[in-house]
Amino acid sequence: MSLLSQSALVKSALAVTIGAGVVLAASACGSGQVSQTATQAPAVNGATVRDGGLAVNDVQIVYPEGDSAAVFAAGGPFKLAFVATNDDPVNDAKLVSITAPTGTVAVPGDAVVKPGSALRAGKPAGMISAEGAKSVDITFSNTGKTVAPGLTVPLTFTFDTAGKTTNIKVETPVDVGSLAERKDKDPSDDIESGHH
Repeated sequence: MSLLSQSALVKSALAVTIGAGVVLAASACGSGQVSQTATQAPAVNGATVRDGGLAVNDVQIVYPEGDSAAVFAAGGPFKLAFVATNDDPVNDAKLVSITAPTGTVAVPGDAVVKPGSALRAGKPAGMISAEGAKSVDITFSNTGKTVAPGLTVPLTFTFDTAGKTTNIKVETPVDVGSLAERKDKDPSDDIESGHH
């Protein structure tokens, strides 16, 4: 083999080795990393808490319609919104009560989550209706000044599943209300009021 052939062979082997090293380094760059979305909460306004096979999702105090300032000043009544799910394959989970440090929550007697099913209450701003979920109306009243936008209220959901009681405590926010239209400053206002 000539010196020229050996030199070309060495250069080719060196290029292959460097190329493999670059590929290996690039693929190892992300190994062992946890992606940001792996630990990120879903983009919903309400709180979500799970206890065993029971979960209470997207829990919110619905922003009142109409004269909201008067409703907040009077301490309600407010509607609660949430979706409760029951992963038990056999037993119903009955929502027995919802308690708060201040105020009363009226829970209807038919607030039962069937096995492998969901129970929905209320409808916060922007929520679309869910197919197949049973719906109930739950009212929170006599809250005093404990309910206001920007605050959370600790609510305890008590379920009975085949004689076993489960208490799920949820720090509950007030939803954002009807989706407000964004009002940005119009640049043409500066031109009209400025130089003529």
